[in-house]
Amino acid sequence: MKNMQVALDKRKWNWLDTFLFFMRTLWIYYNASWVIENTEHYQNKWLMFLWFMMIYLIPLLFYRPGYIKLIKFFIVEALLTGSMFFYMMAQFQIIGAYDFLYLPLIMIAYVCQIRPYLWIGMFTSIFIFLTGTWLGNHFTENFISIAINTTLFYMMGFCLGRVTIINNKNKELINSIQEKNKALEQYSRRIEELTIMEERNRVSQDLHDSVGHIFTSVITSLDALPFVMRANQQEAEESIREIANLARNGLSDVRKTIHQISPTENRQPLSHSFQQVISEFMKHTGTNVDFKIEGPEKEIGERIKFTFIRCLQEGLTNAIKHGRATQIFVRVTFNEAALQLEIKDNGIGIDSLNLGFGLQGMKDRITALNGVVYIESERNQGTELRCSIPLAKEVMWND
Repeated sequence: MKNMQVALDKRKWNWLDTFLFFMRTLWIYYNASWVIENTEHYQNKWLMFLWFMMIYLIPLLFYRPGYIKLIKFFIVEALLTGSMFFYMMAQFQIIGAYDFLYLPLIMIAYVCQIRPYLWIGMFTSIFIFLTGTWLGNHFTENFISIAINTTLFYMMGFCLGRVTIINNKNKELINSIQEKNKALEQYSRRIEELTIMEERNRVSQDLHDSVGHIFTSVITSLDALPFVMRANQQEAEESIREIANLARNGLSDVRKTIHQISPTENRQPLSHSFQQVISEFMKHTGTNVDFKIEGPEKEIGERIKFTFIRCLQEGLTNAIKHGRATQIFVRVTFNEAALQLEIKDNGIGIDSLNLGFGLQGMKDRITALNGVVYIESERNQGTELRCSIPLAKEVMWND
């Protein structure tokens, strides 16, 4: 019951309310003038005037622009107009007194739109009509036509009330849609910001991995170049050409990264891509890399393949740059559950592990594919890097 009253009180003032307000004002003026004019005694005229003022003003306390309490309005409207109708029927006993009842019935039907007030308003109107008819002795041959006219006015008020409810619901729906659209716009802007940030981080990580790998190889080759030049001029020239080719390949790799093109766009197997990376690394750093594949190689998504290539580049680069390794062991394992990469070196190792930009980016890539990264290292015992990605999720990342 309380929720129903709250729903009624939430109704907003609209153009129909304004129309009915002016109609009610004219109705009060017309009926007050007629009743006061046909009242004999002077004191009774003032009593009728005060009564009509109460009929006009008291309902406005509960039904006006900015403040609507429809149930309270219904109660005072039924009591005040109903009592005046009873008086007019008992005093004048004319059929014209029914005209006074038509607008109150419209108002009662207009405000009583929600159960149980819909039925309460209907039975209250019937009670007022029948009681007034009895007081005026109008149960005659005209009773049926009068009842039909009265019912038509009540139905008119009910239809106007339904129109108001529908309009209010449409306004609430429009407001709700506008609020949701604003929320969606804010959400869309936030997603766009996060997407740009994620893409920026991805590109920066890719550039770090590719540029770091290439420059490590180039620097190592350049450091050895003076010794080669003193030993063999022809071999030194060959080394210079190889370094130039390596730099060109690095530039191409950077461009591919910027344009979000996988370095394995030819859809070549992971083992072949690993062989290329390891061969170039051994060629330009002089570091021995032992590469093995365990298990039957499977077709995997390009994103997983690209991630493992970046992990390999990062692992090899760190083994030379930080670990000063001379021997590196790389093993790729294909099994039913996951694809695993192990990189172990004989470098100097570290006492405490701090993830730099490259290792953190590698970890983020693996984690994004539901994988895990393990790094173990001890001073003078080398470093071991293990990456694992579940193949059950692989279909989700296929390009």
